[in-house]
Amino acid sequence: MREITAQNERPLPLEQFLRQSFPSLPQKQLSNALSRRDIKRGGKRLGAKDEVLPGDRLQVFIADEYLSGGLPEILYEDQNLLLAVKHPGVSVTEDKRGAPTLQEMVQSRYPSAAACHRLDHNTGGLVVFALNEESRRALEKAFRERTVKKFYRCLVFGKPSPGQALLRGYLKKDADKATVRVFSREVPGSLPIETAYWTLDSCETVSLLRVELITGRTHQIRAHLSSIGHPVCGDDRYGDRAQNKEFRVRAQQLWATELEFRFTDGPLKYLDGRLFTIKPHFSMRGFES
Repeated sequence: MREITAQNERPLPLEQFLRQSFPSLPQKQLSNALSRRDIKRGGKRLGAKDEVLPGDRLQVFIADEYLSGGLPEILYEDQNLLLAVKHPGVSVTEDKRGAPTLQEMVQSRYPSAAACHRLDHNTGGLVVFALNEESRRALEKAFRERTVKKFYRCLVFGKPSPGQALLRGYLKKDADKATVRVFSREVPGSLPIETAYWTLDSCETVSLLRVELITGRTHQIRAHLSSIGHPVCGDDRYGDRAQNKEFRVRAQQLWATELEFRFTDGPLKYLDGRLFTIKPHFSMRGFES
C-alpha cells in the first residue's frame, strides 16, 4: 500500500488521476485496480468516476513495481557508466507481468544504458549500467572474472556461530521449480559457491549481516544462509514463513549495498579502487524485544 497526497490543481475522475500520477502503470493493472476499487479515501473505496480533489489523501493498493515509473535514484554517473538504486519488486531487465523494469526506467533518460549484472526481483540495491559499448565490455568482463567485489546487507533470523565465516558448498538449480538447493558436497549438475559473512549486530531474534557474494549464482545468498539455519527475514521461498508472518515481515530484508571496482587498465581504470555504498531500506526495529 502507498499513501499519497493528490497534487492535481482541479478535481479529476479517479481513472484520469491515476493515469496522470502513474504514467508507467500498465493498462491491465489500472483496469484491475479500478474494477476491484483498490484506491481508498478516508477508508472508503473509490470508483473510476469518483472525483479526486486537490490535497486528498489516498491509499493506493497497487503493487509498488507497477507504480515505480520514472527515473530511479542515481548514486553515481559519468560519461561511461552509472549506478542506479533498484527497489525490491522491480526487475532489472525483464518482467513477465509487464511491469516497468529498472533498465526501461534508466533508458527513459539514457537510451544507450545497458545493465551489466542482475539482482533478484525482490532484492534491492546497486545495479551498474554501461553507457557505451566499450564500457559495457569492460564491465561485463569484470563481473565475469569477479574483479568487482559485491557486498550486501541482510537481516537473518537467529545468531550465526561463528560470527563471521567463509561458507563453501555446491548449488544446484531446479529450473522447473525456479528454486535452488545447497549441498555440502558436489552432486550431479551442481556448481561450487562461496559466500562470506560478518555479523554487524544482533538482538534476541535477528542479526544484521554484511555478506560478500564471491560467486554469483542464482539465489545464492538466500539459499546459502538458509542452509546453515539462518534464513533471510522476509524470504518465504528459502526462509521461515511462520516467523515472517509472526513479525509481519512482507519484504525480503536483503540489499546490495556496496560495489568495489578493480580495473588495472582499459577505459575504466580511473575507477580502480573506488567503493560505492548505500544504506539498506530496512532496520532491526520491530524485531528487538
